[in-house]
Amino acid sequence: MPYRLDITQGEWPAEEFRKGVEGILAESMVLTLATAGPERGPHANLAFFAYDEDLVLYFVSERSTRHSLHLAEEARAAATVFLPPPVFGEQLRGVQLTGSACEAWGRQAEAALAAYQGRYPSFAQDPDVREQFLTGAGAAALYRLQVEELTAVDEPHFGRRNYLRATVLR
Repeated sequence: MPYRLDITQGEWPAEEFRKGVEGILAESMVLTLATAGPERGPHANLAFFAYDEDLVLYFVSERSTRHSLHLAEEARAAATVFLPPPVFGEQLRGVQLTGSACEAWGRQAEAALAAYQGRYPSFAQDPDVREQFLTGAGAAALYRLQVEELTAVDEPHFGRRNYLRATVLR
């Protein structure tokens, strides 16, 4: 396994916790990304995402967006991924993630593109578009969020209001 979860709050077998987190990520296609910058203040946006076996999340954004400008200033971000509950306040499933985030370059861009195309097969199939993402030549770029800590709630699997926190070890 490329990463391990060191559970810092809550009690659950680490492998079951890992499966729960990855299940939530697999069932949702959109994350909410939160960034902040000294001149632009806090900001949240939605982005389609992909992830890899090392718990790195990838998204695509234009460099001119507020969150991309924030990440160029400060490479820290938080994100949430959640699944709509069937009934208000019941059967909650989601994960809150924090870590370092930046534009992907070189091998990181290749990994980002592979993960993104694995999840969205029609993405960047045109060779020119693919090359723009790999070389950073276009207005849009591939970004990566390397998760360092997370909090998950998965009531169907972990019980009601059982928030589990973990540090990601690589």
